[in-house]
Amino acid sequence: MMGSRQLEYFRAVARELHFTRAAEALQIAQPALSQQIRKLERQLGIALFERNNHRVELTPAGSALLEHAERILSDIAAVEDEMRGWAEGTRGRIRLGGARGLTARLARLLAEFSREYPAIDVELREMNTEEMVAGLHAGRLDAATVVRLPPQEEGRRLDSLPLGEEPLVLITSESAPLASRYRVPVPVLDGTDLVCYPPGSVIREIVLSALADAGATARIRFETREYSTARAMASVGLAAAVVPRSVAEEPGQPVGVVRLDPEPVWAPSLAWPAGRRPGPALAAFIDFMAGRPDLVSAGPWPALGDK
Repeated sequence: MMGSRQLEYFRAVARELHFTRAAEALQIAQPALSQQIRKLERQLGIALFERNNHRVELTPAGSALLEHAERILSDIAAVEDEMRGWAEGTRGRIRLGGARGLTARLARLLAEFSREYPAIDVELREMNTEEMVAGLHAGRLDAATVVRLPPQEEGRRLDSLPLGEEPLVLITSESAPLASRYRVPVPVLDGTDLVCYPPGSVIREIVLSALADAGATARIRFETREYSTARAMASVGLAAAVVPRSVAEEPGQPVGVVRLDPEPVWAPSLAWPAGRRPGPALAAFIDFMAGRPDLVSAGPWPALGDK
C-alpha cells in the first residue's frame, strides 16, 4: 500500500518536475528519491513520469495521482492541525484565499481576528474565484472569500457564508464626458473602450453579462488582474473600467465615479470544503466571520451627490 511518505516524495517531484530540486526540497539524497519513485511505480504497475535527458513530465496517470496526493496530504495535515488544536486549545493555521477588491476589509478583519485568536496563523493568498475554487478542491486552501460560487459547487462540494453585496460602478477620467453624469444606462457603454479582467475573474463575468443583457458590446482594450492598474488607465483616459464601489472610493489617482443602471453587484462569500469537518482553527474563523458582519461589509454606501 502507498504510504504518506511516498506521496510526499511523489508530490515534490510532480511539483518541481526535477528530481534534484525535489530532493533538495525534501532534504534527502537524489538517488534515494529516484529509488522511492521507481518503487512506487512498480507497486502501481504504471509510469508516473516521462523522463529523458532534458526534462521530466507527468504522465496522465501521474497527473491523476497528483490530484489525489494533494487532497490526501492536505487531509493528513488537517487531521494533525485539528488534533493539536484539541490538545492545546484553539490554535493552528488557516490558508485563506482572498478575492481582489476585498483586501482592505480583509486586513481589518484579520487584524481583529488575530487579536482574539493569537495562536491561529492566517496565510492570505490573493486569487481570482476560479483559482480559489480549484485550491479548495485540491486541498491547497482551507477557506476562501470567493465572489460567486458556481451553481454546481454551492451546498454540495463547498459550504459558504454570505458576506453581503456591493454595487459595481464605472470609473473614468475626470474630464471624460461620462464623468459629469450621476448615473448612466448600461447600453450607453456600447462601443466604449474598457479595462477588463482575465478569464476566471467573476467580476469580468458580471461585467460582460451586464453588457450582454443590455445588448451592448464594449471594446476590451486592456486586460489586467489588478484594480489599481485599471484605475490608473481610467484616470488618464485610456479606457473606462467597472470596479467595486469600495475600490472606486479608495484613495488613489483621481477618477470620475458613475453609477450604472441597472446596477451590477458582486456578492462575496466565505467558502470551505463541504465534505470535511472544519478543525478548531477554521471553525473559529467561520464563527468569527458570521458574528461580525460589520467587519465584512461596510454597510450602506453613502449616496453620491447629484452632478
